[in-house]
Amino acid sequence: MIQNSGRIGPLIELLAGAQQFPGEYNSISFAGAFASKVREAWATGKPFGGGFNDQAGAFPLPAENPVETRDQTWQQWLLHAENAAKNRGFPARLVASLIGAMGEMQDNVYEHSGAAHTGLVAYAVTDCSFEFVVADRGMGVLETLRQNPDYAHLPDAGAALAEAIKTGVSRYPTSTGRGQGFVQLCRSMVTDRAELRFRSGDHALMLCPTHDPLNGDQRLSHTSALAGMTICAIWRAEAL
Repeated sequence: MIQNSGRIGPLIELLAGAQQFPGEYNSISFAGAFASKVREAWATGKPFGGGFNDQAGAFPLPAENPVETRDQTWQQWLLHAENAAKNRGFPARLVASLIGAMGEMQDNVYEHSGAAHTGLVAYAVTDCSFEFVVADRGMGVLETLRQNPDYAHLPDAGAALAEAIKTGVSRYPTSTGRGQGFVQLCRSMVTDRAELRFRSGDHALMLCPTHDPLNGDQRLSHTSALAGMTICAIWRAEAL
């Protein structure tokens, strides 16, 4: 049984793996209510975590971008996540930045994954942290970047992840000026209190807490294969 670690990012990665490789995960069970709720949300397309007292939730993404369709359920769910963080005493400007980053990454699922209907956005708030996860089971960062001839040579997902966080890198030609999203996210979030983890294919890239987000600690690791892209960000009330 997988016990509750207090983090939702690793849990959602495991749940995504269980969806992709049900046979290999058949004997594994997950402790806690959050895991079962995420599984149900992913299976039914129905979100949870928008209730008055909820401190965690997940929103399975529909086929059409809920921002563009002005989906009221999405807007209310996002507002609740924001209010849950504010009610824990986090500064309003910080919370707005975190929610904005979560929305930016949600938009990237529609822009790049090729399988937006597999996407999921999740959040969790505690007295000392705010964590969000944006995951999909689409084409992944390697296949996405290889659509741009400038990056067709990339050998694996690790190299693609390392490129994806650089300014101007995108599946679109450089002349279009696209490819700013990850860079802006890193600059706004990676501080001495926050870390980011990007997982795609058989690699994961972690941007660790630092005072220098442009030249800070980056850790690339080899992992078991996982389709699509999973982005996890956590901000802690105290610096590490």
